[in-house]
Amino acid sequence: MQSTGKPQQPSATRPRGSATIKLTLTAVSIALVFIVTYATANYTIPATKGYFDFGDVMIFIVALTFGPVTGGLAGGIGSAASDAFSTGSGVYAPFTLVIKGLEGLAAGYLAFRGSRWKLGISWSVASAIMVGGYFIAETLAIVGYPASVVDVFVNIPQVIVGGIIGIPVSQYLRRVLPPNTIYSRRSTPGSSPKA
Repeated sequence: MQSTGKPQQPSATRPRGSATIKLTLTAVSIALVFIVTYATANYTIPATKGYFDFGDVMIFIVALTFGPVTGGLAGGIGSAASDAFSTGSGVYAPFTLVIKGLEGLAAGYLAFRGSRWKLGISWSVASAIMVGGYFIAETLAIVGYPASVVDVFVNIPQVIVGGIIGIPVSQYLRRVLPPNTIYSRRSTPGSSPKA
């Protein structure tokens, strides 16, 4: 094979295996959110047929480690699947798909912006989406007001626990996992990753 004499330019595309890694991490994350949510949904709230669970811990871990797309898909699909398989909570599944999906998306997106307080902002906004989203959905379409107020006092502790555990675990994972598995925001191809 003859050389053209021109130096080869580095490829601006991702490494060949990165799409496979991303797809695998997303699938595993969806499964983990489902398992944790479903396994810990032991207390059903009589007024709303919702339940208390620790799924938000996994949503924050996934979103803050693997970014907005994986966080959104895992939060939405994993949590909605738990609702679909939980007795009496199936009505929540389509709302959960959107609400928990937006929670994971927002957490993953805002955590990688330039603010000094990015993790706190990320957690606060994502938590407000979750608590507010369920309040609106329950008020307008599921159980009505004032029963929807009961769930606010269940969802707030869920997101508090999610942040207390999820933030430090995600920071640990970002230190120990291989760089090609964790999310980094790049402004242009070839630029250095930003945490």
